[in-house]
Amino acid sequence: MTSQRLPFENRWTNNANALHWSSELDHLGVANVRAMFVDHEMRHPNRRNVVQDVPAGFVRDWLAFQDRRAARQQLVWRATVIALLLVAATAAVVTVLRA
Repeated sequence: MTSQRLPFENRWTNNANALHWSSELDHLGVANVRAMFVDHEMRHPNRRNVVQDVPAGFVRDWLAFQDRRAARQQLVWRATVIALLLVAATAAVVTVLRA
């Protein structure tokens, strides 16, 4: 049986807890977790946990990972659109030159 690993660095707990915490945060969604984290930082910065039993440091790392992943997806999307536009522009120029 292969062991699952988190796609980001975890300094807060062992792998089993980290996978459980990550699935809890995934279930809540990025927007909700971000709102809960902001509320935690504004009202209760001295409390250890943000969401149920998930520590603030883990939530911070998880949100940073989600932001990096979203930026990477946006970069891939933009590169794809630019490549398709270049293909379309090239086809249009070739069509005009043949006419």
